Amino acid sequence: MTARTLVGNDVVDLEDPRTVGRHEDPRFLSRVLGAPEQDALAAASDPFTELWAFWAAKEAAYKVASKLRGVPPVFAHAAFVVTWAERTPVHWRGHVSWEDVRVPVEVSRLTSALHAVATSGSGVAAALVGAEPLGAAGAEWGERLDDLLVRFTEREADAIHSVPSAAVRIRARQALALALGVEAAAVEIVCDPGVKGRRPPRVLLGGEPAPADVSLSHHGGWIAWAVLLQKTSGR
Repeated sequence: MTARTLVGNDVVDLEDPRTVGRHEDPRFLSRVLGAPEQDALAAASDPFTELWAFWAAKEAAYKVASKLRGVPPVFAHAAFVVTWAERTPVHWRGHVSWEDVRVPVEVSRLTSALHAVATSGSGVAAALVGAEPLGAAGAEWGERLDDLLVRFTEREADAIHSVPSAAVRIRARQALALALGVEAAAVEIVCDPGVKGRRPPRVLLGGEPAPADVSLSHHGGWIAWAVLLQKTSGR
């Protein structure tokens, strides 16, 4: 039997107003963190950043778990347990456990954001990842979604709902083209029919399933992506 290699990623804009003060909100912490994680947060020198490192790791792992299950499960953050093997002010490495799923995860500090990457069937180092402020490309994105949608096929555009949603797909297609050794125009990132936000993206190459997995994320003023070429392993 074979297993697919899968990837999930999440970006947290630490300057987004919605992140402020949440590390001091007991109700929020009890919903998001288990008891050991809350203890680790209380002992952290920077509990604000530590909280969002936990959050990003759980979000990235949830995306992997959703792909493994085939249908996204109910996301109870506290049920996704993060265990750090290594932790510095700018990098966290460990794994996330949920039911019978255990995936390695790494979180990196990027100026004003955190970027988490989780994988299944391969180490995090095998993923091709990227993150950038949405404004970094200047006029490339523009301000109108309609101006960006012309760069996508109809089935790609079905899942795009905002400028960040379009921008991250453009960057991810560029990364996929590089990894697959093809022109970017040959790559599509599509989602199956269903509820937006609960449809993991799939990669098509020339209209057929590509030997690669992709994960997309955007929050506040940041976009982030991760690409993992497929390989199989005996089980």
